Amino acid sequence: MATATYDTEMIRTLSMFESMTDVEARDCMMKEDEAYFIVPEGKAGMAIGKGGKVVKKVQNQLGKNVKIFEYKDNLGAFVNNLVSVDIRSLDIDEDENGGKTVEINVSNDNKGRLVGKDGDNIDSIRDILKRTHNVNEVTVK
Repeated sequence: MATATYDTEMIRTLSMFESMTDVEARDCMMKEDEAYFIVPEGKAGMAIGKGGKVVKKVQNQLGKNVKIFEYKDNLGAFVNNLVSVDIRSLDIDEDENGGKTVEINVSNDNKGRLVGKDGDNIDSIRDILKRTHNVNEVTVK
């Protein structure tokens, strides 16, 4: 996983998340109206809580929509966790410097949902994959 630098605000957010969910976050990324937390494999259910009760408390505390994703060392499996639509195929290439490119192939009906309004969803996926798996480029086909 790439090294991330956190400011005091981010450290407070991570601490708040961990104290409210009893789950240690591997990473956190904040956007204007959303917060993304990457949690260890098998811990998303605990962070979300029964009926979403725990994550709703976190959302209320942050005043943002919260999305929780389980981390996986395997890049393909992690992309599947991040993408909320059915993936037809996934191509992963690695260059000689260890940088990776990911091509996500989805049906035309799902492209809009994957990319999101003004590209917000795919931009977030790109940011997360860059931080967690050294992915330099993500394309949607």
